[in-house]
Amino acid sequence: MKITRKVRSILDNYSADSPGVKANLARILMQGKLGGTGKLVILPVDQGFEHGPARSFAVNPDAYDPHYHYQLAIDAGLSAYAAPLGMIEAGANRFAGQIPTIMKVNSSNSLAAGGDAPSQAITGSVAEALRLGCSAVGFTIYPGSDAARTILCQSIASFSPISVGSTPPITVATASVKQVSSPTLVSPIFILP
Repeated sequence: MKITRKVRSILDNYSADSPGVKANLARILMQGKLGGTGKLVILPVDQGFEHGPARSFAVNPDAYDPHYHYQLAIDAGLSAYAAPLGMIEAGANRFAGQIPTIMKVNSSNSLAAGGDAPSQAITGSVAEALRLGCSAVGFTIYPGSDAARTILCQSIASFSPISVGSTPPITVATASVKQVSSPTLVSPIFILP
């Protein structure tokens, strides 16, 4: 893969990171219609788990098929596909190398009641993401919610058992923030080596 000047300048900001981290970040930044521009678009698919499949996919029955989401991200020319463990595992072999994947390592479910924001649980791990060839892992936190500190501590703790040589296994590469309601949803992404 030939790296554009723009992506090279972004990678130069990660000089302290391992070659594996930079390679995975480059894969994401060079993928899809925006490849090479320094911009990216990621298809996040966790709504079926968090909000219930009927509410998320009933209007489009094809969406019940986990391969549908992989193919949608590829056909749309997106930079990466992000989903929980089960969705990634369902298509990891079939779509290997076709689009970078990002495993979401925590999720809530539509049965949770009360509070300002859903309570998240760890549902995946860095070890599983590495086993499935993911380029990165991500997790959701709700800053300002009653559970924010717990969610952040659990998510960070899930990364600590993994070590690759003397290089830390993950590096914060980017974070997307959007206002969905009070509190704000934050989804940091950690690039794997």
